[in-house]
Amino acid sequence: MSLACGSTCVKYILFIANFVFFLIGLGTVGLGVWALIDDDKILILTEVGDADNFDVVSLIRTGALVLIASGGVAVLIGFLGCCGAVKENNCLLFAYCVVMVVILFVQIAAVVIAAIFQNKVTEDLKVFLKSRLSAQYEGSITTKDPFSLGLDVAQIQFECCGIDNYMDFLSATKWQDQKNASTIIPLTCCRFSNKDAYYSDYNGLILEDPSCETSPSDQNSNFRKGCWDAILEYANDKAIYVIAIGVAIGVVEVLCVVVASCLIQAIRKSDEESSQ
Repeated sequence: MSLACGSTCVKYILFIANFVFFLIGLGTVGLGVWALIDDDKILILTEVGDADNFDVVSLIRTGALVLIASGGVAVLIGFLGCCGAVKENNCLLFAYCVVMVVILFVQIAAVVIAAIFQNKVTEDLKVFLKSRLSAQYEGSITTKDPFSLGLDVAQIQFECCGIDNYMDFLSATKWQDQKNASTIIPLTCCRFSNKDAYYSDYNGLILEDPSCETSPSDQNSNFRKGCWDAILEYANDKAIYVIAIGVAIGVVEVLCVVVASCLIQAIRKSDEESSQ
């Protein structure tokens, strides 16, 4: 069977695209298998987890299984696309189109579901974070507690304070028990002239106003700016890039289906001409 020049080009374009899918899939499966079987690394990672509230080992293993499953799908897509193109096999190409269309519909359904439940999920998450702050936040810059450390990092990076504002710390029992009576806000709610030093040497942090913790103002601190709104604002600013990547992936998938469909038609036409 001999395809026309244009159809041959389409054939190799489809092969190259799906060979890339195949390699990405293999890499993803390999990463998932490594995470699943390397128990020593998993046990080390659990040291930074919150064992009282999360089963970190199960979470990591679930993530590894998700990687293996998604990588397996990519390997399947790549295999069907590569073999279907090289062998000029309509059955494999048709199966490839079916799998790609199913994935497209699943992605569209996921976006719709995420949009429908977005408000509910974000409301529940905010309530959860505020409850964790009340029960767990320590306020010490040398803390080893995962939640306290995470909130301090967020307050430094996003220049914010608390979930809604500094008032959230009034119910932070651990912080209230250990702070000085005159302290109103945690240190990480203050403004620093060198905030990036926090990530290398927090002892080198320089406050813009040394009285910030006891006399917070809009000039020397971020005490009115909640991290919830600050992070949402940042996420909304970056959302365009996420949307663009998602659209690009969808376009590539649609183009692959179109190219595969064109190749199927070309193969059929070539078969008909050969049989005459």
